[in-house]
Amino acid sequence: MRKVGESFKLVPLLLILASACNQAETRKFRLNDTPPKGDFFIKKTTVQIKQVNYDSSLTLNDAGYPSVDFFKLREIRQKEITKSYDALLFENRYLKLLLLPDRGKPYSFIYKVTGNEELFIPETAQVLGSPNKTGWWFALGGVEYNMPDEEHGETWAAPWDWEISEDSPSVKSVRMSVNELRFGLKESVTISVFPDKAFYQADISITNPTDSTVKFQHWINPMWVPGGDSDGLTPNTEFIIPTDEVFVTDRPFNNWMLGYSPDSSRLQTYTGSSLRFLKYWKGYGDLLAWKLDEGFYSAFSHEHNEGIVRVFPLEINPGCNIWTWGINPSSRTRMRFSGNESHKGYVEMWGGITHGFDNYFSLAPGQSISWTEWMYPYSNTGGLHYANRDIAITFFRTGSNDYEVNLCPSGEIKGIKLLARSKGSNKQYLRLSIKNTFPGSGLKAYTFNSQEEDVELIILKDGKELKRLDPQIP
Repeated sequence: MRKVGESFKLVPLLLILASACNQAETRKFRLNDTPPKGDFFIKKTTVQIKQVNYDSSLTLNDAGYPSVDFFKLREIRQKEITKSYDALLFENRYLKLLLLPDRGKPYSFIYKVTGNEELFIPETAQVLGSPNKTGWWFALGGVEYNMPDEEHGETWAAPWDWEISEDSPSVKSVRMSVNELRFGLKESVTISVFPDKAFYQADISITNPTDSTVKFQHWINPMWVPGGDSDGLTPNTEFIIPTDEVFVTDRPFNNWMLGYSPDSSRLQTYTGSSLRFLKYWKGYGDLLAWKLDEGFYSAFSHEHNEGIVRVFPLEINPGCNIWTWGINPSSRTRMRFSGNESHKGYVEMWGGITHGFDNYFSLAPGQSISWTEWMYPYSNTGGLHYANRDIAITFFRTGSNDYEVNLCPSGEIKGIKLLARSKGSNKQYLRLSIKNTFPGSGLKAYTFNSQEEDVELIILKDGKELKRLDPQIP
């Protein structure tokens, strides 16, 4: 796995005003941390990418997208080359984000708190056959924004226009746009980075400028390796989706998953399922969330205690699908996708404006759809039970009367309060008030003891309740 640029370890300063009390009193914590100073810039650069040489095998399909003549590709034997790509580098206190703007793609995402690369970057980018309408896919890694169909769509293969839309002390933004050639849709994706946040923000807009209604799909495809392991996913990588059930899509290579259901059902319970963890994926395949309950999903490496999360408006983005190689992919699979026979793979956690790959969204003439979403790494939480654009949280019951709260902010945050109390007696056991804190600030596990069985964690922002969590068993 290649890392782009150097990283450094933040030196935290955490001021905790705590009162360690007996069991009859509330454990109180107040966080008021001084954030670090750091660079904040965007600059044009280039990146050298090792890939197969396929340019001479390109043709145009009926819609005008590039397609690959695989006979010609075999003739040139996919000779490896190193190609230079124009790139844009964002950097702030907590992240380094590299875009390939003329491909509409975030390519590298380094979390400076840990120094880890969170995205899949193949050793040698490969050309693969695909059931999409272009008939191929360039496995370049990073993150894709795809229209108008499933299986990577077609716009990944189109040239994207781009411009630096803002370069101010408060935000750095790049607007990337593409014309979808089959139906005439237009998409823009504005990537923004802020000086005090570990996330990148994506403002996405799709417009139908034609005089006909268009039925289409849009999927974001983040290719993740949480924790930055250079060998690929770790066995205890957890695929965290807030859903009660998942659906094994009806494709032959997915049939091994049916063995995890007592009646070989395609609709299966996800809570407590073996399919939550990579080590139980016997092969590659697709697994679709049946119904999302919250607007986030994540992949988390328990070996590295680090994950990455996508946060989005659920009412616009109801779809989530997992695809990965499985725990012990063949050397051929490893080579096909990464150019390295020893790489252990990555996970694609697709997010769509439709529930699944068989559903389509309709845009009438002149209509548009738009939303804002965020993606950020987080660490030292033991997993993920809830996330929004500000914070990632877990709430565990670690023993018969013992509880633990863990949190990782997505940047410098304030105005958040966490309350642990009994649902019946309203007795408070923990009160954590965040005046100011930041990623890497030395946050610890906040523990308390309660003999009451109905304890819940209440999350508030500026006095407004956001979410109530019941404790989970680690």
